[in-house]
Amino acid sequence: MQDIPVFGTRVDGWPHVLRPSAYALVRNTAGELAVVRTPTGCFLPGGGIESGESAEQTIDRESKEECGLALDPGGLLGRAVEYVYSPLEKACFEKASAFFEARVTEVVTAREPDHHLVWMNLDSAIDALSCESHRWAVRRLMEHIQMTP
Repeated sequence: MQDIPVFGTRVDGWPHVLRPSAYALVRNTAGELAVVRTPTGCFLPGGGIESGESAEQTIDRESKEECGLALDPGGLLGRAVEYVYSPLEKACFEKASAFFEARVTEVVTAREPDHHLVWMNLDSAIDALSCESHRWAVRRLMEHIQMTP
């Protein structure tokens, strides 16, 4: 069994909320990675898993909402945990995330006007992504690409 890396630090004295999440690593034909730029940072397409929803369904729903991409999730690249403190919500979230390689099946109209799709080469994406677990997932993708004949 593979160890699940943990990023961030639990903040003592604040409630800790478990937040199962799923994210997609999507590359275009040029090999660039889909990154969602928001007012609070840059992230992989995806987000929190809603009740009754699978990780794969989350990736497709969130990606459509955030950046207008309908996705077909492929293989699981890995899982990671990241502690994220939200001053707005006055809580610390334990984001237990699954990261999937995915491909675009359709372009649709995005519904979140303050989210913008940006295509970046993998090294630039690592530099831009706001969460360490997302940067870790991109490095896993790079290893996977190197190992694939």
